[in-house]
Amino acid sequence: MRGGSPKRPEPTSDGWSPRTEASVWLGLGLLAVGVVWFTVRAVEIDRSLGPASRQLASAAPPEASPPPPPPAPDAGAERHLALAWTVGAPGEPAGPLASVRRSAEELLARRLPRGLRRGAVIRAVAEPAAAPKEPRVLALDVRAPGQPRARFYRFGGSGTRRLVDEDGREPVPNPWQAPLATLRRTSPFNPKRMHPVLHRVRPHEGTDYGAPTGTPVYAALEGTVSWVGPHGGHGNWVAIKHDNGIETGYAHLSRFAAGLKRGDHVATHQVIGYVGSTGRSTGPHLHFSASRNGVYFDAETLLATRLRELPAEERDAFRAEKGELDRELDDIGDPLPAASRPGVGDEPASPADDPVSQPRAAASGARRQRR
Repeated sequence: MRGGSPKRPEPTSDGWSPRTEASVWLGLGLLAVGVVWFTVRAVEIDRSLGPASRQLASAAPPEASPPPPPPAPDAGAERHLALAWTVGAPGEPAGPLASVRRSAEELLARRLPRGLRRGAVIRAVAEPAAAPKEPRVLALDVRAPGQPRARFYRFGGSGTRRLVDEDGREPVPNPWQAPLATLRRTSPFNPKRMHPVLHRVRPHEGTDYGAPTGTPVYAALEGTVSWVGPHGGHGNWVAIKHDNGIETGYAHLSRFAAGLKRGDHVATHQVIGYVGSTGRSTGPHLHFSASRNGVYFDAETLLATRLRELPAEERDAFRAEKGELDRELDDIGDPLPAASRPGVGDEPASPADDPVSQPRAAASGARRQRR
């Protein structure tokens, strides 16, 4: 038949057709070429690496290095201000130390049972970060004439931040405040006192506090002004009516606060006048009196401090802080004699020459956390 099918290729002796055998040999050839190329390329890469690189690549991974040590704390942030002075002595330090001194005297005037008297020797430790606008006094040591030596600490337990004494007792909040920043009592309440001007026995119905003329006088508690003006032997007198029938009086003033008039409502610790020596007076002082329903009583009882102990769970923390602050207080030297005390704006030649104003190093990071 002329248009028959094409003749098939004869198989090889191993059963493969010539076309299949050619494909296999072609694949094997390509594989061999690839192996040779890969080997040559690997040798070239190995030769391009230096000895150090090959050693590093073959070495075991290094152990994790320890973290770098934390940076040393700034010594300036750990230092406290330390100050010693005598109340009433001439001269006053400048800058932050002056604000620390004023703040400390105001704290002690309210904290001491009989106020702060001239001649008291005070040592104070304070945080410099809060000075000069709002110095944060941390510890106080006071030796007042006629009173036992006392120490007070600003402790943060129970969130009060009040001054705590050495036994861990804090004052119960008292709404009444001292009429002067510094209370220097010169004559107590005495129903049978010999009057220094009239020279006869006459009740002293208030408490006298010595102070320079012009010293601000504060309202001991909020109330309504019932009198402003001259008042006989009281001289320039301000009287304030409070709740529960109590009226306080402020006598011998040199002048009144600007614009103060009868019927005004005044706030606690608001300035109402200034110390003077008007009326029957032998020298500048404040005569502070109190009456209830017209009967006078000892005005100092309004300012008396009642104490309460810290909770048991806070006493260990208090003792730890107290120990650190005691060491700082003990390191403060005595105040400089008045003749050598630096005046306002004066600076010692070097910190070592001035034991009054040397900052002391903080003992631990715990005090740096104190707020």
